[in-house]
Amino acid sequence: MNSLEASRVLSVLDESLESSKLLSFVTTEVLDTAEQLKDLLGEDLVNTLVKHRNVVNSSAKGIVGSEAAAVSTGELVRLLKKSPTASRLQTLHTRRSPAITQVINFLERLRGYTQKRLTTTVEEDASNREYYDEVRTREEKAVAEAQALEQKLKLQRVELTRQAHAIQSVEDKSRAELYQVQTSTAAQQANITSEAKLTRQTDIDSHQGELENLAKELDTAKNALAKAREQHRETEAALRKAKKRAQQDVEAVIGDYDGDVGSRDREYQAALKEYNLILLQLEEYGKGHAEMLQERLEYEEQQRKLAQEKLQTALRQVRMTRAAKTIQSFWKGIKAKRALEAKKKKKAEAKAKKKP
Repeated sequence: MNSLEASRVLSVLDESLESSKLLSFVTTEVLDTAEQLKDLLGEDLVNTLVKHRNVVNSSAKGIVGSEAAAVSTGELVRLLKKSPTASRLQTLHTRRSPAITQVINFLERLRGYTQKRLTTTVEEDASNREYYDEVRTREEKAVAEAQALEQKLKLQRVELTRQAHAIQSVEDKSRAELYQVQTSTAAQQANITSEAKLTRQTDIDSHQGELENLAKELDTAKNALAKAREQHRETEAALRKAKKRAQQDVEAVIGDYDGDVGSRDREYQAALKEYNLILLQLEEYGKGHAEMLQERLEYEEQQRKLAQEKLQTALRQVRMTRAAKTIQSFWKGIKAKRALEAKKKKKAEAKAKKKP
């Protein structure tokens, strides 16, 4: 199909879509109140609406055939396309019929699909088909995977249900064991309480006896404490007397010590004076020794310098002697070499003369 034919097909679809949209605003309410809309729509359009209403009513009653209704509809559509007031029908905001709305939607989809098909080349169509097949294959694969997952989910649910039943049975068993433990614990607690009461009464009786014994021991200890205090007072008086005698003895010893220390201090002062004199003498001797030591060091330094100078002079003499011997040996070698060369030269000349 060429582009001209495609344009014609699209034009027909556009015209059908436009006609359907115009007819969608011609509702039953508009037809019933057509005479009242003369000022809004104009006399020609209102007359056509009234005529169409009559034809539709007659067709519904079977007075006229469907062909007359179709012809009337065609005339109404042509007038709606030409009339400048037809667009005012949209301002009435009447409720359009669901059937005509579905027809309009279908025509719009048909027009889009037709345009797409007419403007699509063979290669594009083949590519679209391949894409559709690929999408369908993916969808089938996805459906299969979904079914497999659903089956797996069912199995997992069965397994979880089984595990839940097992857990429930374990829980019931645990509750029964807990009830038994609580029952036995309550019985043991009652036994322990009764035993504790008996033990408490026994302890109270024994404690009362021990308390009486301790009271007797306390009285005995109080008597012993009174006796000990009396003995302590006597001992304290004796100790005070002994302390007084000891203080007197210490004072006598301190007096003797003070006298002895005075004599020893005088001896110490004399010895200290003698020690200081000895220190002064030692200091004078030290000064004289330092001067003598300085003189000795200066003398030794002079002797060392003289010996160093003599050594340097001797070394220079030795080096000069060695250098002279080396020069003489070198010169003798040169002279011997020159004499040998002269001798060889003479021999060569003599040989040259002997040759004819």
